[in-house]
This record gives sequence, C-alpha cells and structure tokens, in this order.
Amino acid sequence: MRRNTALTRIMASSVAAIMLCAGGMFTANAAEEEPVKAAVSVKAIQGLSDDFIGGMDVSSMLSLEESGVTFKNANDEVEDLFTLLKESGVNYVRLRVWNDPFTADGQGYGGGNVNADRALTMAKRATAAGLKVLVDFHYSDFWADPSKQQVPKAWKSFEGDVDKTADTIYDYTKQTLTTFKQAGVDVGMVQVGNETTAKIAGISGWDGMSKVFSAGSKAIREVLPEAKVVIHFTNPEKAGTYATYAKQLSNHNVDYDVFASSYYPFWHGTTENLTSVLKNVASTYKKDVMVAETSWAYTLDDGDDDSNTVPSKVTANNLKKYDISPQGQADEIRAVAEAVNNIGDNDGDGKNDGLGVFYWEPAWVPVGTGGKDNAELVDTWNKYGGGWATEAAGEYDPNDAGLYWGGSGVDNQALFDFDGKALASLPTFKYIHTGAVTDHVFTKIDPVEITATDSDSIDAIKAQLPSEVAAHYQDGVDETETVTWQSAALDWIRGAGTYTITGTTNAGHDVTATITVTATPAKDYVTDGNFENAENDKNWTITGTGASITEDSGNAADGKRALKFWASDAYSFSATQTITGLEPGEYVLTAMSQGAAADNAAIADGVTLSATAGGKTTSDALELNGWVKFDTATVPVTVGADGTATITITGNLPADAWGNVDKVSLVKKTETPVKPSTENLDKAVAEAGKINRDECTNESLAKLDQALAAADVLLAGSAYTEQDVNDVTKLVSDAIAGLAPKEVSSLTVTPSKTTYQVGDVIDADHDLKVVGNYSAGMGNVTLSADQFTLDYDFSAPADAAKVTVTLKSNPNVTETYTVAVTSRAEGGSGNGSDGAGNGGATINPDTGEGDKTNGANGGKITGVLSNTGSAVTAVGLAVVVLGVAGGVSLALRRKRS
Repeated sequence: MRRNTALTRIMASSVAAIMLCAGGMFTANAAEEEPVKAAVSVKAIQGLSDDFIGGMDVSSMLSLEESGVTFKNANDEVEDLFTLLKESGVNYVRLRVWNDPFTADGQGYGGGNVNADRALTMAKRATAAGLKVLVDFHYSDFWADPSKQQVPKAWKSFEGDVDKTADTIYDYTKQTLTTFKQAGVDVGMVQVGNETTAKIAGISGWDGMSKVFSAGSKAIREVLPEAKVVIHFTNPEKAGTYATYAKQLSNHNVDYDVFASSYYPFWHGTTENLTSVLKNVASTYKKDVMVAETSWAYTLDDGDDDSNTVPSKVTANNLKKYDISPQGQADEIRAVAEAVNNIGDNDGDGKNDGLGVFYWEPAWVPVGTGGKDNAELVDTWNKYGGGWATEAAGEYDPNDAGLYWGGSGVDNQALFDFDGKALASLPTFKYIHTGAVTDHVFTKIDPVEITATDSDSIDAIKAQLPSEVAAHYQDGVDETETVTWQSAALDWIRGAGTYTITGTTNAGHDVTATITVTATPAKDYVTDGNFENAENDKNWTITGTGASITEDSGNAADGKRALKFWASDAYSFSATQTITGLEPGEYVLTAMSQGAAADNAAIADGVTLSATAGGKTTSDALELNGWVKFDTATVPVTVGADGTATITITGNLPADAWGNVDKVSLVKKTETPVKPSTENLDKAVAEAGKINRDECTNESLAKLDQALAAADVLLAGSAYTEQDVNDVTKLVSDAIAGLAPKEVSSLTVTPSKTTYQVGDVIDADHDLKVVGNYSAGMGNVTLSADQFTLDYDFSAPADAAKVTVTLKSNPNVTETYTVAVTSRAEGGSGNGSDGAGNGGATINPDTGEGDKTNGANGGKITGVLSNTGSAVTAVGLAVVVLGVAGGVSLALRRKRS
C-alpha cells in the first residue's frame, strides 16, 4: 500500500482545519507531516516526543582522529563529528570513563584510551555542538561487561572489600563529575557501572552491589542534582531477570532514576519482549527506562581485516532480522526506538517513561587495512588506541585482550563507511520524527526457506514453493510478484542435504529457495529413554540406593525428568531395561550424563552404560565432568537371533557425588554409503562455466541452466547413485552440445530511393538493403525480402511516417525509420493489389479509388505489409530518411537484462 496519497493529505488538512474552527487545540505530530526525501525509508513514529533521546556512544573518536580518521557528511565534505551528529538529529552522546587505561610507562590499552581527562575533552566538544552528555563510569581500567568487571589497578589492594570499594567509588565519582561541571559540560545523565548484570568493580551479590550503586548515586546527587542516575543491565531476553534486578534495587533502596538495557538484535530477543520487560519495570517501580546500547550491521565485510563481532559470533538466523544494509540499520534503529516509545506513561506524570535509545560506537571505522599482517597498522593501534585493545592491554586483561587484541570489531556496524563517510542511515534519529521516503527502487527478495525430511515426496516438497513473493523496494513499499521456479531440478533431490534452486518473478527479479532436507530419525527402541513419561517408569528396573527417575529441571539433557542420583554416603545403583523383538544385526546404544563429586571434581568411571545381547556384554563410561557439562557414552551392540538386548546404567559413587543420566537411545546402525565419483559431472559443469552466454540463444541457455540446476541439486544430496551422476552428466553435456548461436544482434536498413509519394509501395527486394549483423564472428549478411517484414502506412501525407523492418525469425529485432511523405493527384507507378509493381492508375486521394485504364489490377489498391496484419494503401511514396541507428542493439540489451 502506497503512503501519502493526495487524497490522504487533503483529508488530513481538512480534519485539522475543522478542529481549529471548532475551537479545539490541534497539534500536528510528525507522522501527519510530509516525510522528507532521503536515501532510506523510515516511517515516522506516532506520538514521539520532541525530547526523545536519539543518542550515540562515540567514546573511541579521539583515538580515531589521532590515528588520521576524518568524518564526512553525505556530500563527502569533512566535518567535526559532533557537528555532524547534531545535524543528523542526534541530541545526546554517551562517553565511557575508565579509571586508568594505561601501563605505568603510558602505553594505552586501546578502545579509545578513555580516561576521565579524554572523556572530558570529548564532552566539552559535544556541549559546544549543542549535545547533552551521558557519562558512563565503568569503574574499571578497561572494558566492563557481564563477563568482566575487573577492579582498577589502584583499587586492587582492597578488592572484594564492599565498604572500601563503595567509599572509593563515591570519592572518584564526585571528583570526576566536579571537573565536568566546572568545565561547563551539559551532563544530563550519569551511569553507575556498565552492564552490571552480576558484578561491579569486583563486587558481587546484591547487598554489596547495592552499596556500590548507592555510593555512586550519592556522588551524582551532590554534584549534579539535575542529572538522572542510570543503572545499566543486559540480557533482556532472559525471562524474569529484569524483574528480579529491579526488585533487588528496590529492596535495597538504591536511589536511581533510569533502568537502562543493552539491546542487540543478534542476541537479545525481540523488540516486543524488550517493551514488555522494560514496561514492567517502569510500571512496577515508577522508573524511567531506556536502551543504552544497540547497533546493526550494514555490511558483512571487514574494514580492517581483523575480524568482526558480526557475523563471526552471530547465528545465521539472527542476521535475518533486518537487511544487512544502511536501510537495515535504519529499520533496526526505528524498531528499537518504537519499542522504547511503546513503554508509555506509567506513573501519570504525562511523560513517556521510555526516554530513548543510544547507538553504540557508530563512528568506530577502521584506521587501516591488512589486520595484524600490516605492521604499520599494528603500530597505529598500539600508539593511538584506535582498535578495541592494544598489545599492552594484556597486562590488565590477559584472558581476553591479551589473546585477541586488535582493531575495530564493529566497523561493519558503524553509521559511516570504511572511509568515514556518513551512511544514509546516520540521520535515522531525525527521520523517526519526520518520516523519510526514497525512490521506488527494487532492492531484494528474501530467500525462500523450506524444510522437509527425506521421507517426504518430491512433489510434496515442490508444493511448498510459493507462487508469489514479496519484492522489497527502497521506499518500503513491497510489491507482490509471481514466481516461475526451476522446480524440475528438485527431481534430483537425493537424501538429506541443503538444496538451492532459483526462480524468476514476472518483473524479472531473481529469487532463490533453500530446501533443507533432514534425515528421518532412526527408530529408537528404548521405551522412554528421556524419562519424560511417568507411566513408562515401570519399564525401568532400578536397584540399589541413591537413584530414581524424577524431575530434575534445569539439569536434564532433554525435557524436565531424568535418572537422578545422589546419596550422603558411598552408594551403588543400577537401572535396567530389556528390549525384545529386535531384528538381528548391529545397533548403537547411547546416553548422556552430567554431575560431579562432592568437591565438584570430575568422575571418569563412576557411572557405566552397558548392553548385553547375543551372550556378549559391551560398555562405555558415562563421565561426570561438571554441572550441565554433558558427556555422551556410545556402546556398539550386536543383537542375536533371539532379538533381545538388555541395557543397564550402573553407578558406584562416593558420598555426595551427584548427577543424572538422560537421553538413553538404542538405534539400528546404518552404514554411510560411499558416494560415487563425480569427476565427469564436475568437468561438464566446468565446461559450461566457460561458455560465452552472449553468443547463445536464450532458449538454448535456458536448457543449459536447467541442467546445471539439476547438477547443483544432485551434488548437494547425501544419497545419489552412480546412475544419478551419469544421468545428470548427460543432461549437462547434451545441453552444451545443443547451444545455438544467436541469429542476429542488430539490423541495418538502407533505402535505395530517396523520394516517394502518397500511395507508393516499398519494394522490399529492390528499394531496401537490409543487413543483419550476426554475432559470434559471422559478420554482416544481406537479408532477402522473405527474411523480414515491413510495417508502414502511407495512405495520407505525413511529415513523420514510420517504416519498421522486423526480422521474421526474431520479432524482437527491429529497425525503425522516420520518413516524410508527400501527396500527388494521379498515380503513375503504383502497383495493383497483387504487389507486382506493374502498370498505373488514376487515384482519388480521398477515396483511394482508381480506374483500370493503365493498371494490371487497378481499383482500390490495398495490401498487408507487416506480420501484424495492418492494412495499408499501396499507391506511391517518397521517403526521406530522418535518422535512426542503434535502436536495435538497445532493445536487445533491455531484453537480455
């Protein structure tokens, strides 16, 4: 559905006028105004307040500038970063503060080397540009996040001492903020810790953490009483965590204003869940909420060749939430902003409790290329700290920075390209207020994904292919297009595998379908090996002490129940099940285990999985390697003629050893078939790849493409035979042999006569020279009259009549001339209706009638002169060529594309 039609605009204006005339107060919100023209499409968010925070964390920018990076606007003009952000609709910047991110001799740790002094330098520039500042205290010398909350070097002597840590944080926070205040920085918010999900400044546990939070808050209130106090957590996708954190803060009387969350779509669930968990905090505890960090990728390329967080640490499915492009970034920012705006007013003060969103490190572009292989780049990282960590950071953080130091891991999530030029997504915080529209230009069609099992029929798989798909356009308006699939290729599906075929829409757009075929699970002969059905517990005979089938939620390998064991004294147990009616042959018995000794030490041989069949017993140890560190035991079983197997789990464990066994399974062993050689098929496919497609007809290329699609599908399978390979090899070879050269790529038409009059007829054999420019080196060939048709109408005088020559064998190849036509009173050289060119006739120019005095056929002379069947009056004509060459080749290029 297209937006902002003229009628809609008129109606909106009329409604506004009526409300004004009625004496009511009417304030047009952004969504009712005309959206701005832009390079991305963004729908304005309804009800968004003017002071909604559109913020950006640009903490690395000083180091980037020192490394030689410049930032440019969309016109490629260099600008100060803060000025550029302000112009792009940003109203806040967030700046992290580390205590001492330097070695004793002054070597920075990287990540911008942001101590309080460097943060202050950036904060003053931000204030001068009209931006408010959020100060983000990490209370660490380097990165602080859920897995790292290291104590600053200067505080190491009292690590773990809650009271001393709280007092020190109070002093440090107060001193730092005082310098910001004295410098005139417009500090609107201060963050007490960064992603403090489990710890802060080395302090864990809610009693201790709350004291630290309160100490930081107290300092903020005393120095900057108008600034909002922010507490920052992450992992909103984990059910119940935010409700727990907010309750703990309330129970411990922590004084704060804003409950902030990180939200990265790669890891943190849906925006609907984000709204839900934050709204619960806002409504229950009357707090403001916001997103302190978010981002999305515009490319999967790596700007500095030193690996990126995306896609290396992100699953393929999570990369599909938004398009990997500037438009995708704009979509992500808008979605997160709308999720926060949907929090609404929960405390009745008339203001939305959802304050806004900060984009994390949108300017962290590469400072060079080549990664660690480029010694000059490594020197730049180490000297200025423009990468996420320098080699020197290993002294403070040996297990992370010490191993993985290097460049920017988020350069492909920046809102600037690798050269520092603003992307179209940079002004999104402006566009969520105004709306933005762009040209209706096709961008993509999402790949179709189909799942099936190897027991499904090929026809059933084909039936899942959609007949229509949504084509996405740059302006956000989708088009529904019908698809023609190369579905015949799916006839070559062979077993489990991931198969891809292509299709073409009615608009000429390419689309792909990925069909994932999984193997049908082998029949499991153990009755309730997952222990989930209590009614089947009777199938297990349990003896000894310490073991029972019971619920073990959070510890079971599958479901909620397992064979659980523990005893306060040394103990032994066994659990047995006998299976009958098995087909003789080879089987595989497996099970999973987890647990440990009382001191959490691993136990390698305390639990055993065994099977007795055909008079033979085989076994394997079920190791206990720790909590939910599951070990899998595998036991080969040979079932004899009696078709019986007895499986047993035994345990001989010391006091207080604990754990469980789950997912016990007995399946028939299957041999993996040896795939036949595909050497000849590979050669045929390689030969097809060398074909110059521009020299072949579309029809013959279509057959080749069908054969190649069949080859792709077959080779993706897991169970093809030698005959399958031979058959598809022949398909490809035959298609190559059947390639036909294009007949003609253009026509050149030269008239031999330059003067014609109304009623004259073009003699195709004598008046025109028609030359076909053949491809594949065949050169120019003169065509005879039976190889082309003419289309024209000279029944009346015209200064711009057209003569069109069309190739009979390929109607798409034409040449059109514009000609002038003059009139005359009598015919002298006109031919009869037989087109023989004999005799003449006197013609009435109004009726076309004539006598037969001089004509062999005379009378009203008409003829069909084109393959379209248009009738023309044949009398006499004058042709003056006004121009045309090149029209044919252009038409062909359009068709080919």
